[in-house]
Amino acid sequence: MKKLIFIFSFILITNLSLASERFIPLELFTGGEIRDDTEIKFTKANLLFGEKKRKKIVGPEDWKNPQTGKLVKVYKRTRKSQSGVKTQLFTVTNDGQCIGRVWDSRRGGRIIVNGCKFPLGVWKEGETRSFEGSSGGKPRKIELTILKLGKKQNSSIKFNWKLYNMKNGKLMDDNDYTFSPGKAMVGLNDKNISK
Repeated sequence: MKKLIFIFSFILITNLSLASERFIPLELFTGGEIRDDTEIKFTKANLLFGEKKRKKIVGPEDWKNPQTGKLVKVYKRTRKSQSGVKTQLFTVTNDGQCIGRVWDSRRGGRIIVNGCKFPLGVWKEGETRSFEGSSGGKPRKIELTILKLGKKQNSSIKFNWKLYNMKNGKLMDDNDYTFSPGKAMVGLNDKNISK
């Protein structure tokens, strides 16, 4: 009987630990159709999203980095507002661990190195990963924490994204994001860090 209880406990613990880990596909970020495989692929995206349908993501397309001359596959995300259109370009970064910005139209346009805005690949619920990059030549640290993961590739996810100034360690931005299949970003809790 003790042996049977031990085997049952082992199976239960193994299944619980596996349930809190999953593959997060790129299509969850782009709003594309979720595939069954676990490969990060640049699949076609053309989606209007957001509550007021002011946001759009299209791609992939080739973009030439003006600093390096290197061609990069990117998705273009735009957002219409009263002050105009904000454009951001995203690509897979950090050895496939996330998709991040490489260019942002705000403040006259900025090149971003090693950006990280959305988790990709295998992550665990509660896991935190940190990445170092730069925005407009200024060193930054990005921290992602998975808040809610779901069990399947087509489950919604919720995560926290923090941005730090690496020179003084100051927290610059703190947001919770929710992404859902076929809809891209469906929730943003901007914690309004005073600057």
